Amino acid sequence: MTAKKTILVLDDDPSVRHMLQVLLEQDGHAVVAAGDVPSALAQCAVQLPDLMVVDLMLPVEDGEMFIREFRRRWRHCEVPVILLSASTARNEIARRLSVAATLPKPFFAEDLRELVTSLTRERTRDGETVAAS
Repeated sequence: MTAKKTILVLDDDPSVRHMLQVLLEQDGHAVVAAGDVPSALAQCAVQLPDLMVVDLMLPVEDGEMFIREFRRRWRHCEVPVILLSASTARNEIARRLSVAATLPKPFFAEDLRELVTSLTRERTRDGETVAAS
């Protein structure tokens, strides 16, 4: 059985943020939600997430900026990212940022759940965390 994880959700739309939070909490995950980049970075300073769901298009500082700043601050911490966006450039940006996965807006709940399960599945061997094969 996969241990439940802490997931950061960064989306400026309160209804999308709430829906993501409800879906992920239904699966037993702890969710930390933020509506902007400074809030998300502050949350990460308190507790690093196991996974991040990041909206690409944010009003002031975008999701790409957040991912770059997160990686600059916590360069030794590899946290998988699901890039969420209606942008047609989503896949190109995802490749450039080397994110784990993308999800289009609007998305299906089951697609989100499958990605989260896939990206958080890990096992411990000899005290070392190893991605499941």
